[in-house]
Parts: sequence; structure tokens; C-alpha cells
Amino acid sequence: MTKRETTTSENPPQTQQANFWTTGKGVLTIIGIAVAATALVMTFILSSLDDDNEFGQDALYSEQATDSVCDLGGVALEGSIADTPDAQWVEHRGAWLPTSDTYGPGNYDSDGEFSCFEHSPRGMLFAASAYSGQLVNPSFWEDDLNFFAGEYSGQHQAEAETLFSSVFAEADTALGGFRLVNYEGDTAQIDMAVTSFDGSETSRTSVVLDMVWADGDWQIDASGDEVGIQLEPLPDLIGYQHWSA
Repeated sequence: MTKRETTTSENPPQTQQANFWTTGKGVLTIIGIAVAATALVMTFILSSLDDDNEFGQDALYSEQATDSVCDLGGVALEGSIADTPDAQWVEHRGAWLPTSDTYGPGNYDSDGEFSCFEHSPRGMLFAASAYSGQLVNPSFWEDDLNFFAGEYSGQHQAEAETLFSSVFAEADTALGGFRLVNYEGDTAQIDMAVTSFDGSETSRTSVVLDMVWADGDWQIDASGDEVGIQLEPLPDLIGYQHWSA
């Protein structure tokens, strides 16, 4: 007897089960997961911005009594400059320099050097600004200015005089911005942007200063045998916080 073959109508093919993630409910589930994940990320970012801003966390002041040479302000060993602080700009022998009743200088006059700054990131900024503004002005080298602290102070001051005089010569200069590189409480590094005007020519220079807290004040670090200053041409002020009179 010949075996009869079954037909498809008698034994229909099994239908393939649909993939849940390709169904309408699956797509909605995926969207819901993505929205929830985005919300979690945004919550984390917003919570982290409570103490931070575009330029970092505000300085964290300790309960330690001020150790400033003129008893100025408080002591902040952590944090950064964050928002650009307010300043009163004064003309000091042809250069415009920032001053603050809070951050310093605590001691200055029309002919003398600026000194006594708060032991904080912002105090360090005002010190670095005063030193940069004076260093780029060749007329300041006529006086014995004590910008440096450390074993190699005299050597570094002589090196700096040669360096700045050769780079800036007789051009008019002005502070244009700053960028905090790091702050470790008693040491710091800050990048000051200086704009020079020589007739119709305008140029910018990055002045990176190694700073140290010594004898109750911020000074340029002269503890190593290499001068704590670096000068480099600067194409623009992108990445710098605006800082000018």
C-alpha cells in the first residue's frame, strides 16, 4: 500500500513567536528605560553642580585662624577660584592691578610693592595678578622687588628680569584672563594671560607661575633651581576666565 503524504492543510507550519522588543509594547518599554536613565544622569549632574560651576568648586575654608602676615581673611586649603571674584582695579605706576579688601593686597601704596594676600585660591589669584602685572612692565625692574620665596630667590629674580624684559620689551601690557592649573593649599600653579599692545600689533602671552605660601604670604616659588615661571605665546583666550580692568 502506498503511504499517503500529509498535506499542509492537515499539518500547518508552526508560526514563529514575535520578539517582544519589536512589538509596540517593547518599543515603549525601551523608551521608558532610556528616559529613566537620562533622568538619573541629569539628577547626578545637577547634584554635583551644587558646589561646582564651570570653573570648579568654591574654596573650602577651614576653622583655622588666619596665618596671613597682616591677619587678612581666612584659610582655604581646598577648592578652586570658581566664579571670577570682584576686584577694584588700581593704576600702579602705569599698570592696572586688581585689589580686594577680602583677598588682598593688605599692604600696598602708590610706589611700593603689593603684599599680604589671603591664604586661599582667590588670594593666590590676586597675588599672581599683582606679580604678573609688575613683571611684564620693565619699569618695575628699577626697584628691588621681592616676588620670590626660597633658596634661589636672587637667582630667579635675575633670570625673570632677563626673561620678561626680552619678551615684553617696551610694549604696553594688560592682564586679560587666568586659568587655575592646580591648588594644593600651600602650593599652586596659575596661568595668567597677558595682552601686549605695540603700535598696531597685538599679541598674547601665557605666563604660568608656580606659587608657594611662605612666611604668611603668596610668592613665586624659588625653592627649586629652575625658575618657577613659563612664558609661551597664546593664540586666544579660550579656556581662560576673563580678568581685566
